[in-house]
Amino acid sequence: MANPSRATPKSDGHGNLFAANMGAMIVHVQRESGLAHRTFVLRHWQVRVARAISNRWTRLALLAMILSWGYLAFQAARVPVLTNRIARMEQDAVRLDTLEKTIRDLQARYDQVQAMLSRPAPAGSRPIVP
Repeated sequence: MANPSRATPKSDGHGNLFAANMGAMIVHVQRESGLAHRTFVLRHWQVRVARAISNRWTRLALLAMILSWGYLAFQAARVPVLTNRIARMEQDAVRLDTLEKTIRDLQARYDQVQAMLSRPAPAGSRPIVP
């Protein structure tokens, strides 16, 4: 025998809080003490939004979208940091080139002084310059 709770849903939307064809939803909220109460009328489109939000797949899709936007925001925030780091590395490279040129010039002067004194430097004492 068929289980009556598993029967096809009725066309009047009974039991389905977010039935698409039932129109506006009236929500009455009352405190336990009964001193304060409110009545909200949700229009048809608001009921559809509430139904979509209550759906698990919609929440998962929203979570995935928020995570991807967070990842993109994090990556975008890294750009200025990396740009500054590259600029600092370029400045260091210029300084190293200047130092290398200065060392070559000093080595040439040292060699010139050695030649003028006509006393060659010992074979193992000459500094190595790339």
